[in-house]
Amino acid sequence: MNIRRLAAACLLALGPAAAFAAPVQADHVVADLVAENQGLQPGGVANRVALRLQPDKGWHVYWLNPGDSGIPTSLQWTLPAGVEAGPIEWPYPHAHSLGDLTNYGYGEETLHLVPMKLGDAWTPGQQVTLQAEAKWLVCKDVCIPGKAALSLTLPVQASPQPDPAWAAAFAKARAELPQPTPGWQARFAVANGSVTLGIDGMPAHADRVEFFPEPNDLVNHAAPQRIDADGSGSLRLSQGLSSYFVEAPAELRGVLVLHEGGEVRAYQLQAVPGAVAAVPEAAKPAVDPGKESTAPTTPPSMLLVLASALLGGLILNLMPCVFPVLSLKALSLMQSRGQSNGEARRQALAYTAGVIVSFLAVAGLLLALRAGGKAIGWGFQLQSPAFIGLLTYLLLALGLSLSGAVNFGTRWMGVGQGLTQKSGSAGAFFTGVLAVVVASPCTVPFMGSAVGYAMTQGGAVTLLVFAALGLGLALPFLLLGFFPRLAAWLPRPGAWMETFKQAMAFPLYLTVAWLLWVLARQAGANAVGLVMLGMVLVAFAIWLWSRRGAIATVLKLGALALAAWLLWLPAMEPGPATQASVGSAEVWSEEKVAELRAQGQTIFVDFTADWCLTCKVNERVALKTEAVQKAFRERGVAFLVADWTRNDPAITRVLEQHQRPGVPLYLVYVNGGEPKLLPQVLTPQIVIDSLDP
Repeated sequence: MNIRRLAAACLLALGPAAAFAAPVQADHVVADLVAENQGLQPGGVANRVALRLQPDKGWHVYWLNPGDSGIPTSLQWTLPAGVEAGPIEWPYPHAHSLGDLTNYGYGEETLHLVPMKLGDAWTPGQQVTLQAEAKWLVCKDVCIPGKAALSLTLPVQASPQPDPAWAAAFAKARAELPQPTPGWQARFAVANGSVTLGIDGMPAHADRVEFFPEPNDLVNHAAPQRIDADGSGSLRLSQGLSSYFVEAPAELRGVLVLHEGGEVRAYQLQAVPGAVAAVPEAAKPAVDPGKESTAPTTPPSMLLVLASALLGGLILNLMPCVFPVLSLKALSLMQSRGQSNGEARRQALAYTAGVIVSFLAVAGLLLALRAGGKAIGWGFQLQSPAFIGLLTYLLLALGLSLSGAVNFGTRWMGVGQGLTQKSGSAGAFFTGVLAVVVASPCTVPFMGSAVGYAMTQGGAVTLLVFAALGLGLALPFLLLGFFPRLAAWLPRPGAWMETFKQAMAFPLYLTVAWLLWVLARQAGANAVGLVMLGMVLVAFAIWLWSRRGAIATVLKLGALALAAWLLWLPAMEPGPATQASVGSAEVWSEEKVAELRAQGQTIFVDFTADWCLTCKVNERVALKTEAVQKAFRERGVAFLVADWTRNDPAITRVLEQHQRPGVPLYLVYVNGGEPKLLPQVLTPQIVIDSLDP
């Protein structure tokens, strides 16, 4: 028991006027309700009570805006009639950095002041019992959610006296409350990836300046704040925008903290939109070297990011989801060995253009949706049952074409003979488009880190990285087109090619079967039934394709239109989430991870999706093996599965924190410590070795 508690107990023993409430000892936090005075004054006077939180050394709780992660402290009051509690009055926060994350909160004993008013019906001599449920999150290298049911009984007094046990603590808390700005003019502007705050009328320049915005999705909290002051009372402060930024607020509220000569002053700032020039990147940080660094780790060079994207695109050619389409492109090259070098180059460029344009279109759509507030990443289109159905129709049609049911696919995909230059280049272009469409479920080494970094940058960087990714995917066929001697490595054309072409229909049929399984997991049996009906309509249209006449044309178009209409019926909406299915896995949640880390348990988290072929291969060759499952059992590993088959903003947020554009992502928390990031392609030994400290 500390001195203040001892003093409070003594006062309680002296008479009924003293207030006392036993503190609650939770994990790494002591919590209780305390009052500034020994009683409560009626008549609408704002009495001050407070939630006191005292975290253990090295731990912290959170401010109103917790920063990159965390949960702000909250109070849910249960009060007698005629008693009204106001909102928490937050002291100015402190920045706490851990790796690339920066959070705002309190690492020492903090009083969260709350004004409490009693109506005129309350009279001196009565007792008032204040009850509240407090909730908080306390973090160090692990985070533990906490809560406590607290109560405080106080007498009603006409002129209550200050409680000496808490006088110093309340005086400190009041001094840390942000004060109104003394006639300053504040404005802000959002431009070129930064938000800039401009303030006129300030006093002399402070030694150190910090700005804590109230909106959580405005700035990149880990980015350094840059400052420019002219010494005449004007100050500009810039910070990079958050990756979750959608639109500028109508008014920017926040806390400006000035450090000068050992004195700290905090001001509640309200800035309106206005013209403010951004502070140059080369300007000095707003925080002095003595403060905890909030700067992120040094970002990779642009050249390295582009090289990773190029290599990732090249590896994408080897993934099973892309093979059926690329095999058709290889057929095209073998069939066209006798064509001129100029035609070979044109088709190679057309194929490359189809790939790159498609990747740029995906990148543009990603940027547009994220700007509209959608939390999405690579492969997001496969979270839509309608898109799954459309892709099923397309691959079925191409498979039937290869099987000889109709010849339109031969022309479109550039694998026929006797084509004109125009149709050959068009076929190559659309083959490139299709390669990107079927590659969307895959994430490969190098690709994930490059695209993940790109999605945290501006639009120009994102488009450039996606273009490099497309160039990598197209590179083998681009080289074959410009260096004909390389084609000598391909088999010679012959009668076997027709058999091979027909055989290539079966990987497409297998892909159709896999897509139907994914659809069943996403939207259920009714959705699968609708798509299978649509597949019959597509097959019917293909059967009619070579037939001429108005009736055949109407039937073809009607069948295709009806098949498309089926994809938009209510039954195609995503259903409830499926449960984890790997070994003894449990469903992932941020709260579950925090709970297990607090217990010091080793955790393996599999971020996956049913449409992610790389994920399913890893499950089969690594995670479901007896060696890995035995290691999990022997070491008491908690296996959690985060299923991203349907869009889940919480999962997207974790992916972005680790600069991954999509799944798979594998995190291992050994003994509840910081997460290890595993490769995107697993082996049993990689998984087992990751469990070692």
